[in-house]
Amino acid sequence: MAEYLASIFGTEKDKVNCSFYFKIGACRHGDRCSRLHNKPTFSQTIALLNIYRNPQNSAQSADGLTCAISDMEMQEHYDEFFEEVFTEMEEKYGEVEEMNVCDNLGDHLVGNVYVKFRYEEDAEKAVIDLNNRWFNGQPSMLSCLP
Repeated sequence: MAEYLASIFGTEKDKVNCSFYFKIGACRHGDRCSRLHNKPTFSQTIALLNIYRNPQNSAQSADGLTCAISDMEMQEHYDEFFEEVFTEMEEKYGEVEEMNVCDNLGDHLVGNVYVKFRYEEDAEKAVIDLNNRWFNGQPSMLSCLP
């Protein structure tokens, strides 16, 4: 029995633990999810939740119409954001192996930034420090990922 439970842990067959949260550190059901969201106690990867704002998704004029933003402006905005976050992570916390910025339509992923550090200690340092920070007028929300 224990072998079977171990084989389904974190999969769709697991009726106790949330497979979405296990895979990406976010759940499409949020607090309404009936399954457990097990947060790891340590990891090389951290999730900065909802910090990237795509200007195309939020640009509106005074009359409520969506403003057109060129692809070049979009890329420039993204590049500046990526460089700012990546540089701060490396300078303050340690070597970054990988960083991904989510820009999609799923509410549970929009604006999430995933940063994988070389060492778990660097990720831990970042989580401790960044949990007390604000970004874009909101407190930064962080979690460790498996």
